[in-house]
Amino acid sequence: MDEVNVYIYTTVKGPKKKHGAYTYILETDTAKGTATRSETKVVEEVTAHRAELIALAAAVKRINRRCVLNVYMDSVYVASCMEKWMDKWKSNDWKNAKGKPVSHMEEWQELDHLLDKHNYRFVIGCEHSYYEWLKSETERAEKECIQ
Repeated sequence: MDEVNVYIYTTVKGPKKKHGAYTYILETDTAKGTATRSETKVVEEVTAHRAELIALAAAVKRINRRCVLNVYMDSVYVASCMEKWMDKWKSNDWKNAKGKPVSHMEEWQELDHLLDKHNYRFVIGCEHSYYEWLKSETERAEKECIQ
């Protein structure tokens, strides 16, 4: 099974809704060498968690075959929810432990559907070769949006 590295960065930080941007890079090895695809988008009036979910879904939508995904991002929230809570939410009709609807339920349901055919793992908070480029590209897009 092919392996794809997914690198994600967002400028939206914290629980308050605000404008920002995200960038993702998809990287895989091919017969001709390493291939990458990237996209940067502006998001409006979103929390950090929602921006991270939107970015991850956008990246995974670009992958058209079953593969192993290595997801590199800063979000402990997304990783721990995917690894620890997703199955519980699904079996509990998308309600959290307190019986309330899961925050960002539509985004989680979309990710559940998108990731269902893949094997995946999350790598959190590590600096990688794309980190500085992701950060500068995303911050540039955010500044252009504000002006």
